[in-house]
Amino acid sequence: MHEDLYSEASLRAAPVEPNGHRARPTKRRARSEPIADATAAPPTHFREQPAAEVADPQQTPDLETVTEEEATDQPALAPPRPAPRRPGLIPTDIADTIGPVLGKAIADIRAHEDGSRRGGDIEDVHKMRVATRRLRAYLKAARPALDRTATDRLREDVKELAGTLGVIRDHDVMIQQLHREAAKLGDPDTGALEHLITRLDRERIAGRDQLITELDDPSYAALLTELQDAAQQPPVADPWADLHELAAGEWLTLEKAHRKLHRRYGNDPPGDDLHELRIYGKRARYAAELLHEKGSVAAFLDALAELQEVLGNHQDACVLEDRLRELVDESRDAHAGIAAGRVIQGCHERREVARAAYPAAWKKAAAAGARAFAS
Repeated sequence: MHEDLYSEASLRAAPVEPNGHRARPTKRRARSEPIADATAAPPTHFREQPAAEVADPQQTPDLETVTEEEATDQPALAPPRPAPRRPGLIPTDIADTIGPVLGKAIADIRAHEDGSRRGGDIEDVHKMRVATRRLRAYLKAARPALDRTATDRLREDVKELAGTLGVIRDHDVMIQQLHREAAKLGDPDTGALEHLITRLDRERIAGRDQLITELDDPSYAALLTELQDAAQQPPVADPWADLHELAAGEWLTLEKAHRKLHRRYGNDPPGDDLHELRIYGKRARYAAELLHEKGSVAAFLDALAELQEVLGNHQDACVLEDRLRELVDESRDAHAGIAAGRVIQGCHERREVARAAYPAAWKKAAAAGARAFAS
């Protein structure tokens, strides 16, 4: 069980520095506010709880009588806050949930850091990037229950690393797909396409150089330490928050985004908007992953994974087409233009396949979401 942020143990913790948290090397931007101090007094902005029902004095059971002298010897204590006791929710439930998932994501970052530096296996960058995205998503999903200053600061710091990994990952996916296409085209188109691949590979190398620079910066090691501290003692501000309600809120946001998208564009929404819908789907998925009692939520998670796969295939085809057009314009190579045109035709076909699968994937996710979060 995790300690609550304001438990007796945490209140007796060793003093921290005046700024309220472990010192971190400065990198790129200054910190305007410190991370939440575990030794600070409990906040006063807990969710308001329903007033306790006043019992009939005649039905009150006999209690041990405390003499006036004994009462004066005891320190005055504030009356306990009334807290709803719902199944599966106790005051440490938030910390017990968010701590392990943050710890797992941090472990994945460490496990794939060396491979991401070397670049031998593209799955290392992919898995390290997924870990950073999960960290940000979990912190966002639980944000209403956490100290917002601490949470927002960590999410912002992880965002830069996630962005650098994202650039490398996008190039990995494009280069891998173009190698497949080049093998099918045959000369002279294969040779022309290889020139474009070489250009993408140079960009990927530059991206990896940037990643290594960030990983070698002292602020990266300090970030991992701070994230590990957050995993071991999550900055909980509202231990009475209901994770199921938070996950349901993310699902409703996704459903609303889908409804708005199709009300505006009908059955043929733009690719960028479908990609945005995919992002909402990821947030709903990660929020639902925080729930211990899966039940019908398990089917919801599976359905969201399928929806993300469909929309991800659509997005990959769109990104590759756009980048190929840019490369051809920059190269002004007629042979490269012809080869790229053949690949772009394949991108169109994959997009159409994804769009055809999208309605059924959404219908399945919507039905699963309705069952998982039925009020």
